[in-house]
Amino acid sequence: VCVGMVFGNLSESKPSRIIKDSRWLQPLSPPPGGKPLQRERELKAMALSLKEVFRTGSARNLFISGEPGTGKTICIKYILAEVRQLSEKHGFQVASVYVNAGRTRTPYFTMLRIDQLLGLDVPDQGYQMYRLKKKFEDILREKSVVIGLDEVDALLLKQREPLVYYLNRQPNTTLVLTSNTIYDAASLPSRALSTLQLKLLHLKPYTLEQAKIILTERAARAFQPNTLPDKFLTQAAEIVAQVGDIRAGFRILLTAGLLAEDQGKLRVDNENLESAMKDGETPKQLQRLHQLKKKHNKLH
Repeated sequence: VCVGMVFGNLSESKPSRIIKDSRWLQPLSPPPGGKPLQRERELKAMALSLKEVFRTGSARNLFISGEPGTGKTICIKYILAEVRQLSEKHGFQVASVYVNAGRTRTPYFTMLRIDQLLGLDVPDQGYQMYRLKKKFEDILREKSVVIGLDEVDALLLKQREPLVYYLNRQPNTTLVLTSNTIYDAASLPSRALSTLQLKLLHLKPYTLEQAKIILTERAARAFQPNTLPDKFLTQAAEIVAQVGDIRAGFRILLTAGLLAEDQGKLRVDNENLESAMKDGETPKQLQRLHQLKKKHNKLH
């Protein structure tokens, strides 16, 4: 087999003439400067709600909803990092951890991840759930904990008594939960809802103007100077406003840039953008197929 026939000789690859750093257009890449753009009002609301942690050791639980691509994850990560930095700077005994429940999937592995992020000595497997909980309860004697549970809907129906209900019963524990819709919070048992006392915060899809600002900041770091016409940023922002997902804009711009580069061009042109926009339809097509499959399964 002749290696290198498809990729070519990577050692002889020239510096990119269009793409400077594609990482800025990856779906999970952090925002420029670290702070989420165009979410100042929402971040202030989160900070105001969590401020009480530094006074009393706990605060009102937050439930952040919003469609995919509205900035829930970057906002929750940012606010938890702010809690951590403020605690370190002023000597508060407050820890913060972020767990994506959509990845841990089960209450056990979610609890395990929380313990590990808190620096507790627990093995990757072999511990029973009650031992994980005991470790967590022990640390609460020393400090308060703010726990961010992203995609919490993955946990809500896993147990008769959801993990979030257990965590909420613990002293010095504050929860920041995120999910796509507010209806996921309504699926909690009534007694859990009454004790969680959730403060609800909904992130609306980015407007065209907001999307344009975000994409412009990203593109300035992702593209070489003068290789992406401003009108293409506007067009990508229009798509974001239509579909409600900022990641669609990232995908379109990155694909257009890579196409232009592959074709040996010095700038992204209309042909590249149009091809990228067609390529961006694929996730929508997969979603349609998924919905049709579900409908077929119900009928049969």
